[in-house]
Amino acid sequence: MASGRWECALEFGGRRVLVADSATVFAGLDPNDVIVCGSHGGATAALFAAASGAKAVIVNDAGIGKDDAGTSGLSALEPLGMAAATVDYRSARIGDGRDTLAAGRISRVNRWAAQAGVLPGEEAAIAAERLARWEAPAERVRAQTPAEREALILAPGRPRLVAIDSASMIGPEFAGDAVVTGSHGGVVTYTGAAAGRGVKAAVAAAFFNDAGVGKDRAGIGRLLLLERDRIPGATVGCMSARIGDALDAYQSGVLSHVNAAARDLGLAPGQRLREALRELIARLKER
Repeated sequence: MASGRWECALEFGGRRVLVADSATVFAGLDPNDVIVCGSHGGATAALFAAASGAKAVIVNDAGIGKDDAGTSGLSALEPLGMAAATVDYRSARIGDGRDTLAAGRISRVNRWAAQAGVLPGEEAAIAAERLARWEAPAERVRAQTPAEREALILAPGRPRLVAIDSASMIGPEFAGDAVVTGSHGGVVTYTGAAAGRGVKAAVAAAFFNDAGVGKDRAGIGRLLLLERDRIPGATVGCMSARIGDALDAYQSGVLSHVNAAARDLGLAPGQRLREALRELIARLKER
């Protein structure tokens, strides 16, 4: 899970609007709580929010992307009785919960959010208040957290090639591995030993979805942090692979942005990730 904390940004009649950079930090919330966070709106991030117990969530649409994956979490939450909305990726920085609340503009809503009166085009802060005041269904289903998913080992050896849907699940057991994630490439705030890092473990290389790049080029901000640690990093274009789906990134993703450490190993925008990884793994084994 991502390290970090949420804060209570707003409160209406005892109903809280909680803000954080990632949906993965929330757990054990009150059933009247509303989450506003910097996560993408894909199904993986949405299920992290649902597992927290909150009644509603506002996330980033991540450029919508392939198969509308950046907003697929909205429909995934409907059977659970959870309201959900996304903000336009050009209006708020992905990975930045405070900017989502302060500057986000709603782009899409699910049927529960629509029932609460949330409208596309309105400010996220207004939408959050509507959701806080909304009476959620009495019977709701608590989702299972995606943190329990197994990582997929795509290639054994050293380094291993690993696919994992959420970068929040990268722990010390992945040190030295090349990791393909379904996560956005924006900066996520970590605490403790991982503070200021692009990922929490000393991986050999890391790959993300560019989430449409978006406001202030936030969707690729993590690449600079990886570069500081001399970790090769790159993003695949959001139209080439479904955000939140690491296996699709591996099978279909096309590189959109690479950091200097990745360029030094021969990676370049326009390459298919699967092919680029063959070359990368070979070069890393030569080190």
